[in-house]
Amino acid sequence: MVDDVEGTAGRDAAPPSRRTLLRLAGLAGVAGGAAALAGCGEAVSQAAEGFRLRQDVADRPDDELLVTVWGGPEEEAAFRALGDSFVAAHGGSVVWQVVPFSQALTTVDTGLRTGAAPDVFRVTYSDVGPYRAQDVLASLPADVAARLAPQFGSSFWSAVTDDAASYGVPHHTDTTMVLVNDDALAAAGVRPPEPTPEAAWTWDEALDAMRRVRDTAGPVRSAVAVNWQLAGASRWLSWVGQAGGRLLREDLEGAVAADDPALLAAMGVTRDLFREGITPRSMSTKSGQYTDGLFTSQQVAMAHVGNFTLPTVETSFPWTATFLPVQERATADLGGNALVATRGPREERALAFLEHCVGAEQQASFCAAASALPTRGDVDVADIPYRLLPEVLALYAQQAEAVTTDVVDQVTVPQATGLNRVLVEQLEVAFLGGDELSDARACEDLVAAVDAELAR
Repeated sequence: MVDDVEGTAGRDAAPPSRRTLLRLAGLAGVAGGAAALAGCGEAVSQAAEGFRLRQDVADRPDDELLVTVWGGPEEEAAFRALGDSFVAAHGGSVVWQVVPFSQALTTVDTGLRTGAAPDVFRVTYSDVGPYRAQDVLASLPADVAARLAPQFGSSFWSAVTDDAASYGVPHHTDTTMVLVNDDALAAAGVRPPEPTPEAAWTWDEALDAMRRVRDTAGPVRSAVAVNWQLAGASRWLSWVGQAGGRLLREDLEGAVAADDPALLAAMGVTRDLFREGITPRSMSTKSGQYTDGLFTSQQVAMAHVGNFTLPTVETSFPWTATFLPVQERATADLGGNALVATRGPREERALAFLEHCVGAEQQASFCAAASALPTRGDVDVADIPYRLLPEVLALYAQQAEAVTTDVVDQVTVPQATGLNRVLVEQLEVAFLGGDELSDARACEDLVAAVDAELAR
């Protein structure tokens, strides 16, 4: 049996798209995160106004799973299909608690505090670490983890794994590519790179192209917009990775030295986008605008865009998806979600449900419904029946191969929410500050703020 736990909000209104839900994630991610669980006292987030838990969810049969997720209509249908197939194979029931994204973590946190926690819930990769640190997640049995790990890309598996165990499964991923307006580039005499990772522009080539587009774009169009707004600020780490470095030391206890060459290079090239008028000043890390909207409205000729927005990218002009620029190496950002189980009386059944959800057939079906990317190595993106732009999503899947464990380790630390908040604040100052703020000083300020956050 598949059932629902209904809330008082979100059922009467038209269901939001995945794009809308992930935009709301930006506001939620800056405001807080799973770290709100610390101490289970004042810091515990309360249930969002307008949503109430069913009072009997804490007193349920052992073969009933309560699963909390968010999602647009296509994702919700895909989740329910997973529940149906699990019940058909294992019996029992799955009760769905489908909540708005803005209420997802507060719903989970309140359930944990009151003894009515879900058995399984959907979570961003950056929130796995905070929940793991609070010792509320069930770990996969060692034999199950050993069997599953080789089936996934190593970077994605590392997103749910620490030195002790694996906590959850990498359900799917998302990442970023650069969409370019073919007509705008042609007017500037720029030819997009061939759609292969090997043909990706270097930083110098990308800057040259963007300057030429800027010079021919006119007063109402900028050359490029980068998707580092709000909860996406951690995408800036891709630039540090492309320069061959990282922001956090390998021990993850603090930042690298402020004079680290890769850190300085990333700070310099991204500040140049603002200093040279290549990107709008309104598109810094605190912006409420998003890159796909600027691209489709032709306010920018090029935009860093996540694959999850592709179903809503409707344009009157031809466009091409190109790979992220490369300096010392290719690096891309980690997006998407994990599924995790809470410790408790239905833990064994919950972990079996996680394993079911990431079977090869199940993952392919979910990715097709959600325009998401697989994390399993044996799921061929060419065989996924995407409804829209399958050729472009195949390119995004290639780009996702550049998601490195270096980046994953940094964005899944227990302090991930605070680290992102530091990036929002420090990059905003760096990007919009005048010439009196040197790149070296901007790096010094960033490193100091990161160290202070990690020491809290």
